[in-house]
Amino acid sequence: MTVSTRQPCGIEPSRRAVAAGLCFALVAAAIPAVAQPPGASPWSQTLHAALRLVDGGPDISDPALWRAGIEFKLDPNFKTYWRSPGDSGLPPVFSWGLSENVADVTVSWPAPYRFDDQAGSSIGYVEHVLLPLRVRLTDPRKPALLVLKVDYAICEKICIPAKGEAQIKLSPKGQSTAHARALDEAEARLPKPTGLGGAGTPAIVSASATPDGRALTVTAKVPDTRGIVDIFTEGPDGWVFSAPLAVATLQQPDGTRMLTYRVTVDGRPKDGRLADMPVRFTMTAGDEAIEIDARLDLAGAAH
Repeated sequence: MTVSTRQPCGIEPSRRAVAAGLCFALVAAAIPAVAQPPGASPWSQTLHAALRLVDGGPDISDPALWRAGIEFKLDPNFKTYWRSPGDSGLPPVFSWGLSENVADVTVSWPAPYRFDDQAGSSIGYVEHVLLPLRVRLTDPRKPALLVLKVDYAICEKICIPAKGEAQIKLSPKGQSTAHARALDEAEARLPKPTGLGGAGTPAIVSASATPDGRALTVTAKVPDTRGIVDIFTEGPDGWVFSAPLAVATLQQPDGTRMLTYRVTVDGRPKDGRLADMPVRFTMTAGDEAIEIDARLDLAGAAH
C-alpha cells in the first residue's frame, strides 16, 4: 500500500522563472523581523516552503559532537524529497562550507513516504519534517557557527526548485535548548539499524537477485496489522529501483505475515551488475521503520 497524491510531479522549466520571481517578491516584502525562539535561526522563506536550523545542545556521549536539525515546513498538499527521490523530484543538496569550527555534519533521514502519480513514484515528506543532525566540532572548547546553504525542490502539481540559507550559533556547552525535545522525538522516529534476517518484526528475512539480474526478490516479516508496508531500495550512484510489488503472502502461526516482493531494476550504470553490490533497504510497517545495509554476493543472495 502507498500514499497517492494523484498529481504529476515533473519539473516544468517554463515556470521556473515565474516561481523564482515570485519567491524574490515574497522575500523582498517580508514582514519586519520578530524575535526568534532561543536555539533557532530565522525561517528562510521561499515559495510555499520555509526552513530553519535548530540547536539541540551538546551530545552527552561525545564532547566533540553537537545535536542540531534542519526543519522544513511546507504549505498544505506540498511535499519535498528524500535523499533518494524516486522516479521524479530532486534530492536536497546541503552545503556547510561557510561554517566555523565545524569538522563535518551528518544528516539523518526519518522514514519517508511514497507518492504515486502520473510521472511514476516519488519519495519524500509532506508539510513538515525535521532532519536530525550530528555536528562534529573541530575544537569542542571553542564556539561554533553552523551555516547551511541548501538546494531542494517542493511539489504539488509541478516541482519548483528552491534555495534556502540559515545559520545558527551553537548554544554554550551544557546548556539545553527549547528544541532538544523535538530532536529527541525526531531521532526516536529514525529507522532502526538492523541486519538481514534480524529477529522480531518488522524484519527483512532475505533478499536475492533474480537469475536474469533484472530484479531483487525480497522477503519481509511484518506484524499482522493494516499499517502501510513499504520497502525503499538504494544502491550506488546510477542504480534506480522500483517500488516493491507484492507477489506472495503467507500467514504465520505466531500471527505475523511473510510478504514476498519483487523490486525491479529501473536503471543501472553502464556494465553495472548486481553481484557483490552494496544495497540499503529502508522498510516501513505502520509506525515502525528499519534500515538494513547488505551486499549481494555472486550467487545473488544478500549477506
